Amino acid sequence: MTEPRDRADPQPRFVGGVRTALGAVEEALYVIVGVLLLAAAVLVLVGTVSGFVSSIRAHQSAVNIGVVLLDRVLLILIVAELLHTLRLAVLRGEIVVEPFLYVGLIAVVRRILIITAELEGLASGGRALTNQLLELGLLGILTLALAVAVYLVRRSGRQIGASTAPPM
Repeated sequence: MTEPRDRADPQPRFVGGVRTALGAVEEALYVIVGVLLLAAAVLVLVGTVSGFVSSIRAHQSAVNIGVVLLDRVLLILIVAELLHTLRLAVLRGEIVVEPFLYVGLIAVVRRILIITAELEGLASGGRALTNQLLELGLLGILTLALAVAVYLVRRSGRQIGASTAPPM
């Protein structure tokens, strides 16, 4: 006769150790990504300030300087929103959808502004203008889709919260 193996001891320790190790690796990756995002934000900020100063020294038009400045500020907002999302992922232990939708909205608005600025420099017709207008239309549709997605996520969050809340 063979005696039954005592499985209660070795396997749960191993599984627990693997879970702990994977959790530590995940946290370390979040920290590394967070530091890299912070470094990217600082570099974009420094590049924005230096580009702003050199644009003023080069006597560029106020519209061009404003568009570049707005583009860079929106890029910094994207990085800040990604950092916020990363922080939420670390604190809650889950990835939240809504901040990514905001990042998408900011990115779409940023691209719309760039295309609009580029349209001023294009000739009054041609294939380039058609492509720019087509991209602008698709970005408009994408903006509406992202706005609807944000609305639906918020609405579903309120319904979930309302259904799990204790009665008063």
